Amino acid sequence: MAVGEFAGYAKWWMLSKCGRKSPLVVTIGIGYACNLRCRHCSIDSMLRANPGMKARLTYEEVVSELRSRYAEGARIAYFEGGETTMWEDDGRNLGDLIDEAKRIGYYNVGYTTNCTTGRIFTNSDVISVSLDGPERIHDYVCGEGVFAKVMETLAGLDFSGSVYANMVLQKGNLEYIRETADVVRDNPRLAGIVFNFITPPPYELLPSREERLAAIEEIRRLKAEGYPILNSRKGLELLAEEDWESRCPKYLSAFLLPDGSRKSGCPSEGTESCRHCGYDAVREYHLVDRGNPSTILEMFPVFAKSKE
Repeated sequence: MAVGEFAGYAKWWMLSKCGRKSPLVVTIGIGYACNLRCRHCSIDSMLRANPGMKARLTYEEVVSELRSRYAEGARIAYFEGGETTMWEDDGRNLGDLIDEAKRIGYYNVGYTTNCTTGRIFTNSDVISVSLDGPERIHDYVCGEGVFAKVMETLAGLDFSGSVYANMVLQKGNLEYIRETADVVRDNPRLAGIVFNFITPPPYELLPSREERLAAIEEIRRLKAEGYPILNSRKGLELLAEEDWESRCPKYLSAFLLPDGSRKSGCPSEGTESCRHCGYDAVREYHLVDRGNPSTILEMFPVFAKSKE
C-alpha cells in the first residue's frame, strides 16, 4: 500500500473518531440484469413481482454518486449487479465506470462477476468471482456448465490486480467448504476466498445455528492450515452471530441501488433479512470501526491495496 493511500485511510479513521461519520466504502448496484438464475438469488423473483420497476442506473447517475460519496470521504468503490459485466449505457460499459472512479480519486476500485459472460474488465484493482462450491455443487447452485466457464475465463485472464472468490454458504453447499477452498488454493489465478452466509430470502436455504457454527469452525481450521481465507480471524468469530442491526456501523458503507435508492448503511436495514445478516463485511467494518489491530492488519492489505 502506498504511503499516501495509507495516510488517507488513517485520516479517515481519525476523523471518524472525532465525530465525522462519513462512508469509507461506496457500493453501487449498477443493474439487476443477469445471465444466470442462481438458486439463492432473489433478484429475478423481485423483478417479476414488481414489473416496470427501475432496474438499471445510467452512467450519469453512477458518476454523480461516485463524486458525491468521494466528497463525503469514501475512498473504496465497488460495483455490483445483477451481473456487472452486462451493464451498458449509451455506448459506455463497466470499464468506463472503473476509469471514472479512478479519475475521481478512489484508492481501490473493484467489482463482482459470475465470470460467464465472456467480458472481463482489467482496469480495476480487484475482481470478486462467485464460486459456490466445487464443480458439481457450483453447477447445482448456478446452472449446468457454469463452473467450467468460470475456470476457462480465469485461465485466460491477463490481469495485474487481485482476483478473489466469494462463496455464499447455504443449505446445499455447507459440506463442500474444504473442497471449494482446495479449488481456490490450487488455482494460480485466485488470490483467496471470502465466505459469507446467505442473507435471506429465500429462507429455505438459511442454515441453522448449528450448521452455521460447524461451517465457521471448518473455515477456521482451513485458515489455521494456511489456506488463503480472507475473512479475518475475529471476523469469523463474529460471523456466528446473525442479528447485527444494533451493531452495524452503518455510516461506514453507502449504497446506490439499480432502482435509484440511495442508502447509508445496509439496504436491508430494518427488515427481517437484516436480522439474519450473513455478510462478513459487516463484521469486518465493525472491527475496523473499533480499531481492532489484528483485523486492520489482515484486511487492509487485501481490500485496500491498489495495483500501483
